[in-house]
Amino acid sequence: MERQVKKKPVANAYYISIGAISIFVASYNIAIISVALKPIENAFQTGTGIVYLLGALIFVGAMIGAIISGVFSDRFGRVSILTIDIVTFIGAGIGSALSTNIAMLMFFRTLVGVGVGIDYVVIFTYISEILATKNSTRNLALIMFFANFGILFSYLIGGTLLTLGSTGWRYALLSGAILAIVPLIMRSRLKESTLWKFKRIKSIKTILKDVTSRENRKYLYRFSIPWFLYQIGDQSLTMFLPFILISALGISVVSGAFSAVLVKAFTIPASIVAFLIIQRLGTRKLQATGFIIRSVFLGILGFGLYFALRFTGIEIIILLGFAFFFGSMGPDKTTVIMPVEKYDESIRGSGQGFNEMAGRFGGLIGILAFALFGMAGIDIGLIFLSITCILGFIITVICRDKNIVENISKNAKEEYYARTK
Repeated sequence: MERQVKKKPVANAYYISIGAISIFVASYNIAIISVALKPIENAFQTGTGIVYLLGALIFVGAMIGAIISGVFSDRFGRVSILTIDIVTFIGAGIGSALSTNIAMLMFFRTLVGVGVGIDYVVIFTYISEILATKNSTRNLALIMFFANFGILFSYLIGGTLLTLGSTGWRYALLSGAILAIVPLIMRSRLKESTLWKFKRIKSIKTILKDVTSRENRKYLYRFSIPWFLYQIGDQSLTMFLPFILISALGISVVSGAFSAVLVKAFTIPASIVAFLIIQRLGTRKLQATGFIIRSVFLGILGFGLYFALRFTGIEIIILLGFAFFFGSMGPDKTTVIMPVEKYDESIRGSGQGFNEMAGRFGGLIGILAFALFGMAGIDIGLIFLSITCILGFIITVICRDKNIVENISKNAKEEYYARTK
């Protein structure tokens, strides 16, 4: 018994590290295109509208990956789907880097999105079951912490690779495939979730029936709407942050990428704060707080630019930085964690998949809407994003459920205690 207890923290750290590096690579692959959009536009002599569409296609793929992987992971297991996921990252990343025309690049970026959708669904589903402890919420928040690093490093590494010349964007996209080799190696030792084996449903039809039942349907709406609203702002800001800074500060493409690092760096302390307080404050309160304060900072910058207030470069970076801070502290973590903690293990992947699909659809809408509003000015786009945060706050406050637990399901706890005896 003593020997098992000593091994437990090591095993927990191992699984958390797998989840962390997986989410790091997924978020890196989402954001790496943002620093490459302008060079790609120049390389293929395409219009701005096509470039915006290219940035949005990853979310089309993520929607497909989310819904398919959720149902399939409930039917066939978590580990097998995770293997498909990482192979998709590597193959699509290489294909993106070697693309000879814009249509080919669009196809492979959509496939990268499929990998992203799979990763965010199955990793959190798997980790929530394999580490079924009373600290599950904090463990999942810790894993989400590394999504911020993924985006941060995509700006930093991408900006560095762009200095290699006109083909720098190809190396930037290839870097996402190279990084995916690390989780591929780490996942080779994964064992299937025992909880999934206990609760396994051997029919896709039954899985879909259960996840859309009257009992569970309310959670599909309750978790999907805030995730949808948050991703409208978060993904459009992430995708166009270098572009926003280039336009607002009048700087070069490379400088825009490095300036984005300064803004995104605000998410690191925010994630630490979230990790420390999420168990005590609760996911719903943390989500509501993040939404409303983020709307304030986006609104200040948006309305300030609209009324022609003269912001210095530092002021713009600080306002955007705090918008990212409170988004990262709140809904960035909670929208992912809340669904995976609520659904029964037999349909957990499907429930997470449906809700993530809504979030990715929000990301798609956000990018297209911001591109549309951006034609009228960055100020209008920022005001639009501020309004979506206010709506997210309202929905979060209204949708209360006393039965929503902050930890894990009863079955998961029982399994954990059984394994530690």
